[in-house]
Amino acid sequence: MATNVYLPQWGMGMNDATIIKWLIKEGDLVKKGDQLVEVESSKVNAEIESPESGTIGKIFYEEGQVAKVGEILAIILGEGESLPQEANTESAKQEISETSEPKATKKVKVSVQITPIARKLAKELNLDISLIKGTGPNGRIVDSDVRSFNLDTNKSSEASASVSGIRKVIATRMAQSNEIPAVTLVSKVVLDKFNNYQKTLVTEWRKDKIRPTSQDLLIKCLSNAIEKHPIFNSHYVNDEIKTFKEINIGYAFASKQGLVVPVIRNTEKKPIIEIAKKIREYSKIEKTGFKPEHFSNGTFSITNLSSTVVDYFDPLINPPQVGILGIGRASNEPFVEQGKLKERKITYISLTFDHRVVDGYPAAKFLEEIIKNIMEPSNIDG
Repeated sequence: MATNVYLPQWGMGMNDATIIKWLIKEGDLVKKGDQLVEVESSKVNAEIESPESGTIGKIFYEEGQVAKVGEILAIILGEGESLPQEANTESAKQEISETSEPKATKKVKVSVQITPIARKLAKELNLDISLIKGTGPNGRIVDSDVRSFNLDTNKSSEASASVSGIRKVIATRMAQSNEIPAVTLVSKVVLDKFNNYQKTLVTEWRKDKIRPTSQDLLIKCLSNAIEKHPIFNSHYVNDEIKTFKEINIGYAFASKQGLVVPVIRNTEKKPIIEIAKKIREYSKIEKTGFKPEHFSNGTFSITNLSSTVVDYFDPLINPPQVGILGIGRASNEPFVEQGKLKERKITYISLTFDHRVVDGYPAAKFLEEIIKNIMEPSNIDG
């Protein structure tokens, strides 16, 4: 007896669905449970499975067409059965509908919502879409979700477990950051003396086989400023401000694991060379994989985009910290001195702070102290 393949209803709000892709063609032999067709509605995406074994006798809808709930999408013929020669699409649907029960196709494989482009990409990459978490409207899977999932699955199970733990901590903190009433102050800084001081360290550090970078110096400039403005070395938790004696600065950078913020502890006690050594140590750890403890106990953060095209920006606070310093790219700026046109190197720095803890004026004085250290760097290691 011929068996109908109906379009089921998934949810009370579903009225129809689009035929995305037929996985079989007329005349194909199918087994019970084989996937026949992919359909997409506003509520769900699904592959409809064959309710019985047999031969595909007729397909009533082409790819891209819309079928209503309860309509017959195809018919399956048993052994020795055939359609009448005069059968056309409408008469065949009506005849079979009157002699078969629609409950025969209740078995379906339902998946999450996914865009057609994302579905095609997942199929090309041979990915199980039921395992992919969607970030689109109402949890719908988009193509970027598929690509991200594919990157994760290509990593070893050990590496994936490590990244998951780290990313979970960072993602949670960044989400919390959006709840902070933050304010950003931006100021221009002249880098000429800073760059010259960095060059003088090249010879001094040669014995340690370390080449000084601007990041090494900036962390120390920041740490010295925090010593004079300790309110910025605080955590804000449950309407309480906890200020720390130890200055632990986290520096954000893009690693293979994504955005990470490893912490350099006790920067107030470390000379620049020791800060530099710790940064190089973290660079080696990055290759084997960070652990959550590398990101713990930070009291303030710095994020440096000087290697990009960004001049200045609003960095996100890493809660429960109360501030973060952002460094933009360096550029040349013309200026006039004693009637002569000259050129100098400048950059913009952005201080974002939690306004629940600090007001604008003390934040401006803190930024002023950071700038003072950058413009007179020879004093920061004394």
